[in-house]
Amino acid sequence: IRGSRDDQGCPLDNHKEVAVSNFALHESHCQRFLCLCPDCDEHVPRELLELHHQNQHSQVKCTKCDKKVASCKLLNHECKARLQRCEFCPVELPLSAMAEHSVACGSRTERCSDCGCYITLRDQPEHAQICPDLHVPENPSPPSSNSRRTAVVCRSCMRSFPLEEMAEHQLECDHKSEDHKQEQASPRLTSSMKSALFSAQGRRQGGDVDQISTCPHCHLALPVVTLRWHEVKCQIHVNLK
Repeated sequence: IRGSRDDQGCPLDNHKEVAVSNFALHESHCQRFLCLCPDCDEHVPRELLELHHQNQHSQVKCTKCDKKVASCKLLNHECKARLQRCEFCPVELPLSAMAEHSVACGSRTERCSDCGCYITLRDQPEHAQICPDLHVPENPSPPSSNSRRTAVVCRSCMRSFPLEEMAEHQLECDHKSEDHKQEQASPRLTSSMKSALFSAQGRRQGGDVDQISTCPHCHLALPVVTLRWHEVKCQIHVNLK
């Protein structure tokens, strides 16, 4: 049995386990028929030493880079002309050109199908470990009513509103902004406008708030209360034209 207490490793025969009772005979046999290769320190049969040297240690020239190496190292030597496949694409290039190619090829970006971000090919393995959308549960719990809502700033009035309310606010804010521009274009009412305003107020003062009347400028039917300020605005718009 290999490694038992009755066995002993032979230093001349690749530490082969030999029974202690037969070790002396085995050792004398190895000393007689084996010798140490001066190139690789391996014990080989004496009669095969020359063949071993020829097959393993003779200098041969690499057909790709013309470098001379030992025959036993030919397949694994660092041949600069040896073709190597790029880790980012299917292209095969000589080893001497692969470093430069890998820098450019690895810098290309592809869009992550999970989070939509553009990630370089070189960083994709690391991104796969930290991509936020990869770790979102399939059935996420609905957000609690106490969770903080996202706030955005209106570009017209520079006030902050919840994201879900911004669309409604912008409709109102844009309308006010347009009215403000018209007021700036004609900051003072002419005497005819003031007269129209006062006459309109005089006609409708004390009237029914649900009464409908038409604007004399655009003929739009509006409640009396609304028509009071609309008529003035409409007059301004007519004068601007």
